[in-house]
Amino acid sequence: MSATHTDPRLAGYEKWEGFDPFEEQSGPYYFKRQEDGGYRCAFIAEAKHMNGQGHMHGGAMMTFADYTMFVVALPAIKDGPTVTVTCNSEFTSSAGRGDFVESTGEIVHETGSMVFVRGKIYVGERTLLNFSGVLKKLKPRR
Repeated sequence: MSATHTDPRLAGYEKWEGFDPFEEQSGPYYFKRQEDGGYRCAFIAEAKHMNGQGHMHGGAMMTFADYTMFVVALPAIKDGPTVTVTCNSEFTSSAGRGDFVESTGEIVHETGSMVFVRGKIYVGERTLLNFSGVLKKLKPRR
């Protein structure tokens, strides 16, 4: 099963196209703006996201957490390039093929060059991963 915009669970979600080759091959990941101004991200778990036991691979969840940090931080990083400095994760459960995996987060603190973010990845009411991280705003190349 391949996740596409035609899947009804993705109604209202957007996708960055052609922006990040790694996200293209590891996703596809989607996001949407919430009424409160925050963001929600989502993807549909596919066979390529599973480990040898048929559970979602930890690396797949960590990649989605990194994606979510950038989406959540959009208001703070819109003016230029940004990179991940740290990404901390706590695994609490797993997902399976076909699950609708979502995430939310918040900016905890922002300085002139750093953005501190935390959030969670979940399926329904079940939390899969808690994460926190720091993003560094880079000076644009001239």
